[in-house]
Amino acid sequence: MSPNTPSTCALELQPAGSPREFQLLPIEQVVPNPKQPRRTFDQEKLRELASSIRQHGVIQPILVRRLGNGFQIISGERRFQACKLLGVSHIPAVMKEIGDQEAMLAGLIENIQREDLNPVEEAQAMREILLKYGLTHDQLAEKLGRSRSALTNRLRILHLPADIQKLIAEGTLSAGHAKILAGIRDPKAIRAWVKKVVRHELSVYETEKQIADARPTKSPTRPTKGTGKMSSDLHVAHVEASLQEALGAKVRIRQGRARGRIEIEFYDREDLERVIESLLGNRP
Repeated sequence: MSPNTPSTCALELQPAGSPREFQLLPIEQVVPNPKQPRRTFDQEKLRELASSIRQHGVIQPILVRRLGNGFQIISGERRFQACKLLGVSHIPAVMKEIGDQEAMLAGLIENIQREDLNPVEEAQAMREILLKYGLTHDQLAEKLGRSRSALTNRLRILHLPADIQKLIAEGTLSAGHAKILAGIRDPKAIRAWVKKVVRHELSVYETEKQIADARPTKSPTRPTKGTGKMSSDLHVAHVEASLQEALGAKVRIRQGRARGRIEIEFYDREDLERVIESLLGNRP
């Protein structure tokens, strides 16, 4: 350890005896939560945080819970990783006794509030909470302080191809672009639009407008047949979008000459039960 490196990540925050009194924990006894929503850490930003901590200390202690003979991080892993880079021996922490669900929610909420998660990480964490703990979209939206539609739109990112999700996670595409692209069914069409968006640096508004303009329309010289078909297509698209928002799942309406069907995607048995619950409500 260099002479300028502190042995502890000291700080001045709250007086002893406050409701959230912190203590200095041996850093080797602290471990990250494997279910932590944040999957990647920007190493350059981590070094910048470590430099700030070296000069000013940890401004806010991490939040932990007891785990065996040690402590598991609930929130504050970036501060923890930065302190490890500095080679310090102790880190300030606030202790809280909570269960797995509360720990995961606390980590997700803190990262969302600090805007530390990329849209894909956020959607993955939301989906894991919904599937593992049986929360409804309304319940999770309330806990996160978001609207139900905003939560559902974020989850729709996970319907996009994996290579497109990677571009969103890297910041090449914004969450606004992702929301629009998630409304396209054909993966090839999605990839073609992504190339165009990246090549021409299209804004979200420009992307939405160009996709809308590119939809096939019928000639106004044939109003009877063409208008009826277009009206039907728009109605079906609207119904699909409404069902997707209500169920939090991808919905396709297939129309044939004599009959049609509605397809609803789900991830596993638990997700299927959630969709069924959304469909049936409180009915037995």
